[in-house]
This record gives sequence, C-alpha cells and structure tokens, in this order.
Amino acid sequence: MKRKLNLYVISEILPPFLLGVLVFTFIPLIVNIVKLIKLVVSHGVPVTEIGKLLGLALPAFLEVTMPMSLLFGILLGLTRLSSDQEVLALKASGISPLHILLPVAGIGAIVALLTLAITAWLRPAANLSLQRELYEVAKSRVETTLRENVFNNDFPKVLIYVEEAVPLGNTFRGMLIVDQRDPARTMIIFGKVAFFLPNEDAQTLSLKLFDGTIHERHKGSSDFAQTHFNVYDFRFDFEDAFSLGRQKGPDPKEMPLYQLIQQIEAKQKQGQQATTERLEFHRRFSFPFVPLIFSVLGVALGVLPTGPRAGRFWGFTVCAFCLLIHYGLLSFFRALGQQEVIPPWLALWLPNIVIGLFSFYLFAKALSESPPSLQLELKELYWIRKFANPDPGKS
Repeated sequence: MKRKLNLYVISEILPPFLLGVLVFTFIPLIVNIVKLIKLVVSHGVPVTEIGKLLGLALPAFLEVTMPMSLLFGILLGLTRLSSDQEVLALKASGISPLHILLPVAGIGAIVALLTLAITAWLRPAANLSLQRELYEVAKSRVETTLRENVFNNDFPKVLIYVEEAVPLGNTFRGMLIVDQRDPARTMIIFGKVAFFLPNEDAQTLSLKLFDGTIHERHKGSSDFAQTHFNVYDFRFDFEDAFSLGRQKGPDPKEMPLYQLIQQIEAKQKQGQQATTERLEFHRRFSFPFVPLIFSVLGVALGVLPTGPRAGRFWGFTVCAFCLLIHYGLLSFFRALGQQEVIPPWLALWLPNIVIGLFSFYLFAKALSESPPSLQLELKELYWIRKFANPDPGKS
C-alpha cells in the first residue's frame, strides 16, 4: 500500500512541478528573448547563434526556478488531495503526514542534487561560455559593420564614422567617435588612423587611434576642452550591447569553484574582504538546500484542511506568498551581506534557517493535528464575517 501511496503522491506533484519549471523559466527569459530578437533584426546575428546564447543563459534561471517549481508542484498536488478530503481519508486509515513526506522528500532530494550541479558547476561554466560567445558576436559585428561613410551605432551611446576602411577590415583612416557613455561628459574623438585590436585572452575589444584630438564637454557646460594625442585607446563595452543582462567586468559567477576559492584566498592574503566572492561561494551551496526545505514546507501546508472549493487556487496563492517571503528575505539579507553589515555566510544561510524553522514548526503542527494559531484566527474571522453578513437570499 505504501508503494502505491508513494506513486500516487508523486503522480500528483510531478505534472504541476514540470509545468512550473516551464512557466517560471520562460517568464524571466521574455526580457532576454526581446534582446535576442533585437540581435537578429538589428545586428544580423544568425538564428543558430541566438539559440546557443539562449541555451547558455538557461542554467542561471533554472537554479532559481527549479526550487520554486517544486514548492508549486507540492502545494498544488497536495491541496487538491486535501480539498477532495483524500488527505483526511489517509489520516483516518492511519497514514500520517510523515508517510506523505517520504516520496515528496525523495523528489526534493533529486531537485536538490540537480540544483547543486547547476550552482556549483553548470552555471559558472555556462556563464563563462556565454561571455565568450558574446565576445565573438561583438567582434564579428565590429569587423563587419565599420564600413566607409556609414554612421555605426551598434554599441549603446557610441557613434562611429569611418572615412576609409582598408580591405583587411582592421585598419581605418579618418575615424570619428562620439562617446556619450559617461553621463557627466561627452567626448568627440578624431583619429587619422585607427586599428581594431581584439584581445582573445582578456576578452576585450578596442580601437587604437593615432594622431588625433579629443573634444570634451562636461554636463552643464557649453564649452569644449580640446586635447591632442599621439596614441589613444578606445575600449568597447560589448557587455552593454550583447550581454543579456550580464554585469560588466570580472564576475565571480563565471568562475569555476576552485578558481573562486583561490580568488577568496588571494584577497584574504592581501587583507581584502572578498565579500562578493564569499557571497557567491555560499550562494552555490545554500541554494541546493532550498528544495529540501520547500519539501517540508509544502507537505506541512498541503495537508492542512481546506475548504472543498479551495483546491488549486488556494495552493497557488499559498505558493506565491511563501516564495515572496523566502526570496524577499534572501534579497534583504544579501543586501546586508554586500554592505558587510552581516557576514556573507550568514546572509545566504539565514533565509534557509528562518524558513526551515518555520517549515518544521508547521510540520510538527501537522503531525499533532494541531492547526497553527494563524489558521484558527483566519477561521474565526471567516465565521464572524459570515454571521455578520448573512445571505439575504435565505431570509
């Protein structure tokens, strides 16, 4: 009987769990899909390359959406059983919430291992590959779009004009650059000769201009300051143009685990805090515990008695509320950790501790069949409102 019960509980949870993975992953991808469409339309990036970029961006979303979807699946599955009085029938036949927790915890353990694989290895590797692919896309765009007598604005807040392009494509004569990336100033750069210099190792794109002038105007001023130069290096911010929301500069999220540990140790030897790196380190190991916590929380909430009409809508509402609380706490404590108000390890583990203690409290209440005081207060409020506003059709 227990085997049939386990399979029955799993069959109730898996469909909404898979649906949640699909929906919750697609929602944040919408913004990136718009950017990808822009790359196809405006920059001529091949559709096959777009699909590759999209695939590399998925792990960053899955590490968050998989635990969310697990809680979503548990609550929708168990609240359906509870609303149909099936949970009550199981209790009457001597099956406790602990027996229901076992198959749910099994799914939670599998999701936890998958989340660990994503946070510790897959996401950093995918982020690094994504950065390389974006670099290649930006490099090809610079090489193909810097044409003679054409204003190029592929890069945000940068306008480039070239009088003559040497056939090889990496040398230009008579280059004009209008740089408005800094809100405090505008720079107009003229160079008689310019070379396009991609750096494969550093993953940077730059133009080296020779024998020119810089006309610089600060915000609020109408006067330009003129500077002559023999050599000037202009670096492209291709992260802004092709990044899919990626932050600029070195990112600990792209580092393999061993490299992240080495970075933390190196900064500590130099007397630096390494706050960002330590936050990322604890993030990779605190996230995989979330599915296990959500398993306990989902069963505790799912076996609570609900009205016959509550069903899946009640499960969806409770799921949204719990996710809001958990990720709200995570954002709050992470901000405190970034400001070094609390240690990085505490910033990432404290939300798990808080939600975990609350989950075990609710589960203990479910085992003793003693509803939490909040639920009793809600029921009392329901009956008070019902008697205060009787149905006029029955009078």
